[in-house]
Amino acid sequence: MDSTFTLLDLGWQAYFQQQLSLDDLESNHIARICSLQQHSDTELQYELASEQFFFTLTHQADMPSMLVGDWVIVDSEHRFIRCLESSSVFNDIAANIDTVFLMCSLGEDFNLGLIKRYLELTHEAQADAVVVLTKADVCNDAVEKRIQVEKLDPVLIVETVNALDPESLRVLSPLLKKGKTIALLGAVGSGKSALINTLIQTSTEGQIPRAIGNSGTLKILPSGAILLDTQGMRELQLAEFDSSAIASFADIITLEKQCRFSDCRHDGEPGCAIKAAVAANTLDEQRVADFLLLRNEDQDDEQIVKSKPQEKFYRSAQSDIRARKHSSAE
Repeated sequence: MDSTFTLLDLGWQAYFQQQLSLDDLESNHIARICSLQQHSDTELQYELASEQFFFTLTHQADMPSMLVGDWVIVDSEHRFIRCLESSSVFNDIAANIDTVFLMCSLGEDFNLGLIKRYLELTHEAQADAVVVLTKADVCNDAVEKRIQVEKLDPVLIVETVNALDPESLRVLSPLLKKGKTIALLGAVGSGKSALINTLIQTSTEGQIPRAIGNSGTLKILPSGAILLDTQGMRELQLAEFDSSAIASFADIITLEKQCRFSDCRHDGEPGCAIKAAVAANTLDEQRVADFLLLRNEDQDDEQIVKSKPQEKFYRSAQSDIRARKHSSAE
């Protein structure tokens, strides 16, 4: 199947160019992984797109573990040579995402603690984060909530939008540049689908997204930006918490044992020791909110989709070589 894509269309960056050898430039081919297909318990196939072709590779024992978004060098017969070092990695999910839109509703679902955790995850993956606060049209305190988010990081880009209004989304245009790979993270109801649909429906000259490969995991938006949308990214709701995170709330865990009821949710029940400590100014209210986020996130089936164990997303930071991407500005 012939391809009409250029490397820039596929998301090629200067960071990857620096990793090429003379043989790569003269004799080999560059391709990006579009999707992974598990055809059996033992056979994993990668679908790839190059400037000339779509093709598949079957995973072999001597190949490294690769993800959607990775760049691969193959020879003239499409035989695997090596995988290029990734600029960003969401472990076991996707690679080489340039910018992540962290979506959060300004309504009743506004959750500063969840935004903080998404920021940590995105920074560990070595990707850039932009917080997109949605439903600004139905929120009376949007300015105050935006200020709260901006205080998390002095250089953090924060935008407030109505995901259904094309004019409101113009603030995102500078972030949707040709060849840049973006992804969306956010809880159910945060406006991810609405934002993408509005961007598509208001495109100029009747342009529609172009799927890269058969799965639709990678799509080129009318702006030229590439949307990376895997099942893993959609389901990443951080529903689990690891032992190191919950251990930082040991004092609150001890205190809640003093509550009158063993199933106390610390939300106005009589005899709640945690609420009493907050009222007495011996316990910080924000720390309690962060603790309850960790404790209760996986219990709210209407708001949270179950995800893979969180330890997959809290491994050590990636190797120093990935820092080279910050010196590869176009």
